[in-house]
Amino acid sequence: MGWAKVSFNSTPIILNIRDYIWKLGDDMAVKVIKASGAKEDFSEEKLRISLVRAAADVGVSVDGEVKIRPTSDITSAELSDLVELELLRKAIDKPELAEAAKSHLLGRIYKEALGKDFLRDKSKYGERVFASVERLVSAGLLKQEALSALRWVELKPEFDRSLSYNALRLFTNGNYALRGPDFKIAETPAAAAARVATAVAGSPEAARLYYDAITSLRIVPASPFWFNAWTKKEMFASCFTLEVEDCLSSLTHPGRYCIYDALAYSGIIQQLGGGVGYDFSLLRPEGDVVRGSVGVASGPISFMKLFDANVDVIKQGGKRRGAQMGTLHVWHPDIRKFIKAKTGELKDAHLQNFNISVFVDDTFMEKALGVDQNPKYPLINPRVFYDKTGQKAVEHVDVYKEAEVPRDAIWGEVDASQLFREISNSAWDSGDPGLIFKANLNASNPLLGEEIEVAGYRFTYIWRSVNPCAETVQNPFEVCNLTHINLVKFIKDNCAGSSFEEKLACIDWEGLAQAARLGTRFLDSAIDRSRTGIEIVDEMNSATRKNGLGIMGFAELLIKLGIPYASWEAVELINRIMGWIYVNALDASADLAREKGPFKYFEKSIYARGELPALKFQDFVWSRWERVKHVYPPELRDAGDRLREITERTRQWLLPYIEKLKEKVKGGVRNSVVLSIAPTGRTSILAGTTSGIEPVFALAFLRNVTVGTLVEYYEPGIEYLKARGLWTPAVRKAVEETGMLRDAPVPEDVKHLLATAMEIGWLWHVLMQASAQQWVDQGISKTINMPANAPSDDVYWAFALAWALGVKGITVYRDKSKSVQVIYTGLKQEIKKKLAETKITVRPISLETSIDEAANEVKLKALEEGKDPYCKTGECS
Repeated sequence: MGWAKVSFNSTPIILNIRDYIWKLGDDMAVKVIKASGAKEDFSEEKLRISLVRAAADVGVSVDGEVKIRPTSDITSAELSDLVELELLRKAIDKPELAEAAKSHLLGRIYKEALGKDFLRDKSKYGERVFASVERLVSAGLLKQEALSALRWVELKPEFDRSLSYNALRLFTNGNYALRGPDFKIAETPAAAAARVATAVAGSPEAARLYYDAITSLRIVPASPFWFNAWTKKEMFASCFTLEVEDCLSSLTHPGRYCIYDALAYSGIIQQLGGGVGYDFSLLRPEGDVVRGSVGVASGPISFMKLFDANVDVIKQGGKRRGAQMGTLHVWHPDIRKFIKAKTGELKDAHLQNFNISVFVDDTFMEKALGVDQNPKYPLINPRVFYDKTGQKAVEHVDVYKEAEVPRDAIWGEVDASQLFREISNSAWDSGDPGLIFKANLNASNPLLGEEIEVAGYRFTYIWRSVNPCAETVQNPFEVCNLTHINLVKFIKDNCAGSSFEEKLACIDWEGLAQAARLGTRFLDSAIDRSRTGIEIVDEMNSATRKNGLGIMGFAELLIKLGIPYASWEAVELINRIMGWIYVNALDASADLAREKGPFKYFEKSIYARGELPALKFQDFVWSRWERVKHVYPPELRDAGDRLREITERTRQWLLPYIEKLKEKVKGGVRNSVVLSIAPTGRTSILAGTTSGIEPVFALAFLRNVTVGTLVEYYEPGIEYLKARGLWTPAVRKAVEETGMLRDAPVPEDVKHLLATAMEIGWLWHVLMQASAQQWVDQGISKTINMPANAPSDDVYWAFALAWALGVKGITVYRDKSKSVQVIYTGLKQEIKKKLAETKITVRPISLETSIDEAANEVKLKALEEGKDPYCKTGECS
């Protein structure tokens, strides 16, 4: 067998590589395969020197020797991964080893991007970066203008070292770093941040502001910014929605956007790194007549399979796994087939590149819950509706357009209460479908019902599509760019408080306001630069100018303030934070309108009348609540009433700003919407914090993403336990076994503060999303986690309450309801053993078709500890 022995501070660490070798005979010289393909003899001394240097760079003393005798050739990347991952496994006891592992990985980045000799003389960082940029420009991988624009900022090499090991892995393997023609990494993290900042800025002054915000991790742009800034395909948007009309192609139906048109547009968008949502409600039901071919229709679900296969082929240009949302309105005759499309035996085999959700209107919900005593709800053939009225059913069959439905367009009826129960039972079974509440979506729509024309296409402006994780709510062909404020960066130093008001005072509200204003400008500038090459999409982007400014790190903020996630203090805090961000972002958009002009359809919007969409939304939700709350159990009625009181307190707190803003927006706003809370799956790894508004998922977990399998502890939680003297062997064992403190010997208040997603009751999840939604004019991506033994009634009431409290889209996930997942909590001994034995294969992501076989084997072994991803497709932003 081969082994290596390294001593850090005289503590021996054994690096076991038993299963990384093949016994081919001791007489053969073992080779290390370099990234270029060249081979060289394995050298214990060379490996030892690289470790010594990496450790010395972060002040860790290394002595001893490395002894290794592999009997098979091994790549340099495998060898480095072996060392780094072993150091990380030991780092829970000796944190400095994580710094050594990170330093070793950063050295690999520097060697590829800046040259092997850079590690011997690091004084020429900027010079080496610009030399690399020149090579990228010469190779045609960057635009010529990048050369001069990147000099607008002073590079910050310290940003490289501020990132965690997992962030650097994401940077290298997740396509945040540009690669040269030889597929070697061609930039450092600080250089990539400069590329993003300058590509959006348009001026040196703005570039410096953006660069400082990004490198301090106060704002973190979404993945497409890192993928595409200054490249030949400069597209920054994350979220797209497309129309899917009831025809095959615009070749035979000029002026319409048919199935294969949407398929082609989707491929282009996925290749650029965007996610796409489609509503399939315009497609005629299965079995309906197709006059042109004297045949019968196969229905919307059959066509969804085309889009599912399309993503498998495209793979988002190798940048990340494709993300799609498919929706169907509840009145569609194929609704029951849709509900069952990903449940039972189909849930792990059918439409695996789709999230699916049912669009429901208030009429349906009131019938389903018994507000309306008549549960009968019509099913409507969209083809007949269009033939009789010349209008699209999705624009008219809802509470906003009470057009009379032609009698022969009604293809039957369902019992709404029974169908709602079927939807919730399917979601309990597999996590699909979710629900999208059309009335809630449009309650904050500033252009609701207005006639719009873009690229020669006329339509009634109604939000009837959502992106893959439902954080953006859109008319078809709309676009939204995402950037996230990292809340953890706005906690004042050395601040502590016991009362809620004292805890509020620990937040740097002025700094948060500045971040909201800067993020608004950053996103608006991105709209002018971003292009897909699809005329109607690009024109719509310019016409409605949708910003998606969101947050990350909320759960970590709570821990640092000593506020449990499952508490009314947390529910009120998110209400205040989002209210504060909203008024400042909208105020900044009004300032931009004075500088550059308002969005194209401003005069048709409610802003022109001095109305604020968030307030319009709140008035709608709480007026309806008073009318429907009698059908809810007492504890849910009480929860809803309390959330209404919280929202009113925030509104009073913001009243001076609101009154000024009402007048100011009459003069114009630059962006039709300003906020959206995304799942921040990748970007929260980059920032080293928690995702979106989600709670801490687990205190120890395996994360399977396209960059590989990451073994993680939630460091702020471990630090909290250590600071209180609670990190004992028994507590560590409990955390590693389960990912939670539930069975650990620690005080109950500590368990409550560090409760993880699966321990938090579904009501708190719904309340948190509903509270944030009061001030978010678009949507919120959030998963309502439930334990495996949760009854189906929990899903039923979670859906029902979410609708009544104004949630726009809801997804539930019951533990163990799927067989393959993205995140696994706990590190059971057999899982840890399997990880130690698993061969680490580093391959270019663009050549991957799936996570490597060994990682899949680990996932199958980990089923008993399996937990869901926050975003079911895993890659939403």
